[in-house]
Amino acid sequence: MKTLRLLALAAIVTAGLLAVGGCTDQSTRAILTIQSINDGNAYFSDLINEADTAHVFIPVDAVTMKLGNIQNDGGPPLAPGTPFSTIYLTSYTVTYDNGIYTPINAGLNGVVASGGTTEISIILSNSSEKGALLFTLGGTVTTTARITLHGFVQANGANNGEPVVAIGALTVQVGNFGDGDVNQ
Repeated sequence: MKTLRLLALAAIVTAGLLAVGGCTDQSTRAILTIQSINDGNAYFSDLINEADTAHVFIPVDAVTMKLGNIQNDGGPPLAPGTPFSTIYLTSYTVTYDNGIYTPINAGLNGVVASGGTTEISIILSNSSEKGALLFTLGGTVTTTARITLHGFVQANGANNGEPVVAIGALTVQVGNFGDGDVNQ
């Protein structure tokens, strides 16, 4: 009788451990990856572009990011349209280590298919802040932009799935470079 109780107890414990070890509502079946930001190059945040004195302007700081979607278990990509195959991007944030620019929080539309990649563009800073920096910044400042992407892995329909996050960093130099597009 004791042996039967011990076997029954062992079966219950084993079943419980198997249940705990599986997927939960906090796990994800796909991983959003950042493959590159600005093609791996530093970004030069030009405060003002004076190359054409008749058309002086404050450049918009925007970079391209290449993102990927890999299965958490390392398995082959899932067929398009199947549950947990597609990552939908919803928003992003950008903060700077030294606070030279205020944080950016913005919406984002993008789709990354299972096993695939996609390119998106994001804004790095608020252009209206550059005018004040033009007269107060004495030279060039180097900082790091911390970029966090948010989205979800589609489960069964639109806006239905597990959250995903990807975090990356970009070296940014802020200064008055002034003569053309220094990021090309």
